[in-house]
Amino acid sequence: MNDTPKRSLLDRVGVAPWFGGRDPSTPVHLVLGLLLPMLLLAHNMWRVHWFTVDDAYISFRYAANLVAGHGLVYNPGEAIEGYTNFLWTLIVAAGLPLGIDAHVSSKVVGALAAMGTLAVTYRLSRRLQPYGAFPCVATWLLASSSTSATWAVFGLETGLFQFLVLLGTTMMFEETEKHRAFPTSGLVFALAGLTRPEAPMFLGLPMLLLGRRMFGRQNLIRGVVFVLPLAVHMLWRHGYYGSWTPATLSAKTGDLKSQWKGGRGYVLAWLEHAGPIMVMWCYGVGLALSRRSREAMTLALVFVAVALYVALVGGDWMSYYRFMAPAEPYAFVLVCAAVRSLVQTRDRAALIGVGLLLSWSAAHRHYDFEAARKKFVKEEKRFWDNTAGQVAEWLVVHGRPGRVAIGDIGYVGWRTNYPILDLLGLVDPVIGQLPGGYTKKHGPGYKERFYEVAPEWAVLIHSGDECKKASLAAVKKIVEDPQFRRMYVLEENFQVNADGSWCIFRRKDFTP
Repeated sequence: MNDTPKRSLLDRVGVAPWFGGRDPSTPVHLVLGLLLPMLLLAHNMWRVHWFTVDDAYISFRYAANLVAGHGLVYNPGEAIEGYTNFLWTLIVAAGLPLGIDAHVSSKVVGALAAMGTLAVTYRLSRRLQPYGAFPCVATWLLASSSTSATWAVFGLETGLFQFLVLLGTTMMFEETEKHRAFPTSGLVFALAGLTRPEAPMFLGLPMLLLGRRMFGRQNLIRGVVFVLPLAVHMLWRHGYYGSWTPATLSAKTGDLKSQWKGGRGYVLAWLEHAGPIMVMWCYGVGLALSRRSREAMTLALVFVAVALYVALVGGDWMSYYRFMAPAEPYAFVLVCAAVRSLVQTRDRAALIGVGLLLSWSAAHRHYDFEAARKKFVKEEKRFWDNTAGQVAEWLVVHGRPGRVAIGDIGYVGWRTNYPILDLLGLVDPVIGQLPGGYTKKHGPGYKERFYEVAPEWAVLIHSGDECKKASLAAVKKIVEDPQFRRMYVLEENFQVNADGSWCIFRRKDFTP
């Protein structure tokens, strides 16, 4: 007869000792700190995956033209680099010959990358401070983030870039500690550099904090492994497009004062959006300094550098702070270290304070994500369906192929596959080089470019419902020129609301 007392379920999973004042077991940490946040992340991504941002269709069209044999171009025969996500565009292109729709491949890869980021965050958090009395908090913050969780599945490279830079940082820490001969992190950062141009910042700052080891053999190899693929890509870019930098660089910059004003507000708005939990980031930085933890200070420095960079480039027009997504894991890991450090003291006041802060933050993030879901799935999806969606369908059904002048080139360009005159300059070699900031390059040379090209179609936003009064300065420059009424006639009007319409004009000598 077996006299061994039966163990309760709580005993078997290792939770009972936790309630008894001891640290939870490794399996409990894994469940509470990684597996459950992964389920939350998957749930949140599924709830918003119906939306695809308009800019994603720019990459989709480059990918489709590559597969069709036209080359990596937006308009066949016009070599201009109007994207900043080379590797991402190739990934989307790789699925097209296999019958995998660009929507599907971009969202699946983005979601998998977000899951990978969660796993790396858990690993990095444990490295910074071994798990003790409290499970990982950083993974919960990422899973509930209306920035990271949403932008992983909206068709752009955000999730993949976030995963690669965080993985590269974590691998770099481990390689430095274990003195590995070949630093694989250099390859990971190179992939990140082929995905987004900001990658050198994520590698360069950790290198600076290596101290003397910055000039060691391992780090020099890491630098070479990182630089070589990017150098090859840059040489290819110059040979293919005739430029050392993407056309988007000049198209989206040009007014530093305006950029700083908008970017500063963008970062401050993200801090407010991130919620009360971010007060713990300051404590996390204090821990890094007091412990002289080079790795923790690296995370803090990278986060601050990204915030300054975003402020300098002016932020982004898209909702919910896409540009801050790569910095979120770096901030949340420090928050996690701060929270777990306080809980580990088992001081009653600290436990009560942390409990109240986490409860407040959980409620804040829940309502914030609900607001984001409503914003994207209901408001923005409806807006783009009623504007770009209707315009594209009308051009396909009622028109015939001809060059379309339009500012929001994404869905309309992808759906019609017509040649495009980009009025914002992302894929136009002339407008993109004009003076002025993004969306404001409508000075001398702007309307001249429009009439030089003389597009067969023009999709221009007007006030009201009659397409008689332009509200945007760039549109005014075009339609208030006497040539416009002589050359163009209104064909269709898609009223968005009482304040504006997307108006389709046809060149008079062009017969549909």
